[in-house]
Amino acid sequence: MTTMPTTLPSPPTLSTKTGKDSATWLRRIACISTSRADAGIYQPLLRALSRAETYEVSCLVGGTHHDESFGGTAAAFESLTGVDLFDVKHFAQGDSPTQVARSTGQAVIEFSRAMAAAQCDLVFVLGDRSEMLAAALAATIHRIPIAHLHGGDATHGAIDDSCRHAITKLAHLHFPALPEHAERVMQMGEEPWRIHTVGALAIDDLAKFRPSPVDVVSHEIGLDFSQPTLVLAYHPETLSDLSPERQINQVLGGLHAWKGNVLVLGPNADVGHDAVLAALRDFASLRPDTVLKASLSQELFWNCLRYATALVGNSSAGILEAASFKLPVVNIGDRQKGRTCTDNVLHAAIERTEIADILAAALDPMFRESFPRLKNPYGDGHAAERILVALKTLPGRGELLIKS
Repeated sequence: MTTMPTTLPSPPTLSTKTGKDSATWLRRIACISTSRADAGIYQPLLRALSRAETYEVSCLVGGTHHDESFGGTAAAFESLTGVDLFDVKHFAQGDSPTQVARSTGQAVIEFSRAMAAAQCDLVFVLGDRSEMLAAALAATIHRIPIAHLHGGDATHGAIDDSCRHAITKLAHLHFPALPEHAERVMQMGEEPWRIHTVGALAIDDLAKFRPSPVDVVSHEIGLDFSQPTLVLAYHPETLSDLSPERQINQVLGGLHAWKGNVLVLGPNADVGHDAVLAALRDFASLRPDTVLKASLSQELFWNCLRYATALVGNSSAGILEAASFKLPVVNIGDRQKGRTCTDNVLHAAIERTEIADILAAALDPMFRESFPRLKNPYGDGHAAERILVALKTLPGRGELLIKS
């Protein structure tokens, strides 16, 4: 039985501007972005593709990016040079299953139109959201090869898990972050030559990140980050038997004893997000030293993690990025269940007393002092380089499209 490597490959030495590209059919590459969650992750890949001077690069910008209630995050791509932007407007307000399904179905239509306009030779899709699955389905119908980032991961508490694995079976190239993710992709029947373990793209920029002064961050957010501050990021757990209202009430009840600052981030556009957002708005309006933000730029978000006392909730940032800041994390519920976690992450059920107890443990100074040599296992800053090397050695388009 073929097995995948157990560690990340060494950083590539091949320059992205030299070397003959064997995939002569590959010229027009598009990245699919549907939310703030993937906007920052794509940045190093988009810059690397543009710098390679081999490809015509575009980004198809859909999902919640064009909705001001989610922060109007399409602007995150406007500073990129050498990247053509295509607006894909399909998102509809509403958080019932029927409304979310309608928005996802419309995404198939609108991403199909954008792919035809961009004349894509290959599309990158990232992660596990339903809108990303819709884009992958559109690419399948157009016979466009699909490259999937972050396949093989696991998040057992959300429908995202099923969406991610469905995308894996539609995709023709796989760029998982970790060796164990690559092994899972191969266990799903994907051929080993299609699988390239590259690390997490988010770590490419995080490895070069230099924080702003704490007073600058405090001014931008409206909270004094020189004082104890929690960052709260909670999204509906879409496979939980608890309603979103009960979930968020338990989470906020677990913070009852906290007297410091709280930076609250708005939820993703999942089923039940309206109820979560309404509770967060009430919490922020009634509690002193609390600020609610619909969205933050990646750089500002990382600055907040740099100076925060702890991150609370069920955001993937607690799993992928917080380790780089040696930041204590209280991961609540099962939304991230199954993911590789480091020693800075403590887990709590969606129950206020347990959340309060685990938060107290996370805030104990001895806890933070217990992992001084903590390293982030999700990457080394060279994911984009590894992806470009893999693109230069692809087989013919027909061989790539036909999966065994």
